[in-house]
Amino acid sequence: MVKKLLVFLLILGLGVLGGQPDAVAQCAPTPNSGACFKAYDAATGQEMPFYLCVGRPVRLRDCSGKNLDPAQIYYQRGSAITCSGFRDTATTFTPTAAGVLIITQNTQGAQGGSQGIIFSRSFEVKSTPAPTFTLTNCAPGFVEVTVTDTNYDQYFVQVGNAAPVAAVRNTPATYPTNGATQVKVIGQYAIANLCAGTNPQTFTPLSTPQRPTLASLTVQGGAAQLQFSGLQAEYQYRLQVADAGAAGGYRTLATVPSTATTFTLNNAPLPGCYRLLLQDACQPSVASVPSLEVCSVSLTGTSQGGRNVLRWTSQSSGTYTLTRTDGPNTVRIPLPPGPPQYEDTTASCGTTYRYRLSLTMGSTTSVSEEVALTTTPGLAPTPPRLAATFNLRNHVELSALLVRSPTNNQLTYLRNGTELRITAARTLTDSLVSPALANPLCYSVRFLDACGNRSAESPTVCPVLLEAKPATDDGSTIRLTWTALRGPDPSAPVSYRVLTLSPTNAVLSSRPVATGLTYLDLQPPQDQQVVRYRIEATGGGQLLVPSYSNVASVARAVKVFVPTAFTPNGDGLNDVLELKGRYLDTFRFTVVDRNGQQVFQATSRTQTWDGRIGSAPPVPGTYVWRFESQDQTGKRSAQSGTVTILR
Repeated sequence: MVKKLLVFLLILGLGVLGGQPDAVAQCAPTPNSGACFKAYDAATGQEMPFYLCVGRPVRLRDCSGKNLDPAQIYYQRGSAITCSGFRDTATTFTPTAAGVLIITQNTQGAQGGSQGIIFSRSFEVKSTPAPTFTLTNCAPGFVEVTVTDTNYDQYFVQVGNAAPVAAVRNTPATYPTNGATQVKVIGQYAIANLCAGTNPQTFTPLSTPQRPTLASLTVQGGAAQLQFSGLQAEYQYRLQVADAGAAGGYRTLATVPSTATTFTLNNAPLPGCYRLLLQDACQPSVASVPSLEVCSVSLTGTSQGGRNVLRWTSQSSGTYTLTRTDGPNTVRIPLPPGPPQYEDTTASCGTTYRYRLSLTMGSTTSVSEEVALTTTPGLAPTPPRLAATFNLRNHVELSALLVRSPTNNQLTYLRNGTELRITAARTLTDSLVSPALANPLCYSVRFLDACGNRSAESPTVCPVLLEAKPATDDGSTIRLTWTALRGPDPSAPVSYRVLTLSPTNAVLSSRPVATGLTYLDLQPPQDQQVVRYRIEATGGGQLLVPSYSNVASVARAVKVFVPTAFTPNGDGLNDVLELKGRYLDTFRFTVVDRNGQQVFQATSRTQTWDGRIGSAPPVPGTYVWRFESQDQTGKRSAQSGTVTILR
């Protein structure tokens, strides 16, 4: 720099006499020539004594103080002093290239002289390239700018129309945008501050950051399996675990892609409380939004005395649900608030159960590692509960209830104390019975678990036995008698209802019985030859459904009335032979003459005989009839008699 200054001072002092402007001048020092000119910035008027700027217009102005004719002041620009060829009187120009620029002035000589004066000055032209920088979009309202340029001595950052702010090279800085969408970086030289380069960049503000959702945390084989929702592609996400020794109380474990919906963290720190942290790309982040924290659940278990005991811990609170699986069967067990412990008393000896515990906190769920327990022998199992009822085929149906016990353990069913069948089935039909009041039917069951522990027999249950008999010879009233229901709880009250059934077992009527074990039906259905009944019993500690008796029926006799005579004379009185009676559903009625020839036959009560044989008129005399019927039970009967045709 010192060398440049000495050269400049030497050139500044050169004053060379010359001839006319077109003549070749003598380029030698000419002391005290009085020649002078200065350079000014054309836009601001600021003098530029040493430096010019590429692309920035410059205006030259004579400063000799002489009354010179502007038309005879010439300038030339080049890399050296110019001593001839002066024709350009323009005083404004724009530098186009960086480097040393020598400007030579040619003016009139002394008054009356014949030679002109050549005067030159040396300038350094500075380049003004667009300064380079990186622009990072932060959360709405902020951007991060890092100046990477090396051309200038100082830099400024201008966001929108805000005042420029000084910036340090290679140092990220965050700026508020105040709604602007353009950033401009300005580079300047310290010794030539008018020589500046600018570089504008536009950006699109990011969307408002939303709280990420950490939907579930499941522990499996020492790994933490997480599910997310609501991640935004324009932000960054970090999976963190609570750590009192870390800055801010959380330690980052992994970076999660914004496109992810699941993430598996192997060798996860357990137990632990996790969160997903949203951040922008700036340093330090402007946006920092964490999800709600989800803590792992630690589940342990032991088996002792035929019971599986589960215990758990978690730093979160909420609603717990225990899931128990044995083979293909899965049961969900809601847990009431209280100590973090559950005792599974329904586990069966020798069976392996798999348990998992879920903790629900609002819309977030934390699931424990699975715990497998094989139930060890314990006390004798609890006796089953048994229910008994007749079906419509008069078979006894038995149902055994064992709460959440395996389906492959043995049940022994007993009838009147005698072994009926050994099976794993929870239901059994006893079809080898004939219901009768004199022969009570009582049942019990016992349970044998996989470890050979046998339960006591269940309480004995006895379904209702029903008997129905006509109370009058014609069956116009019917009396019902039945045995009492004995349920699992003999002390529980029992109530009864009499059900009257149709031939298709539809319930025609249902009548409660206030007291006792009998009922007199004063109005049995008149259109049914066979009347069917059933008793519905509730109570007695039965299961949730009623117990029914056998179906008892009363078959009333078919009755037919045939007149002894009729008079087919057309007087409108007793002109035809017609059948009257009760339950005439399926029959055949025939009439024969004295020769044994059939003269009339009917299979319906609507058919009548007017005494004619073919088209011949009635012949008075005595005829023989025969009536053959089959009732609703399939019983056949026959009756015969005579009928006389009178005139």
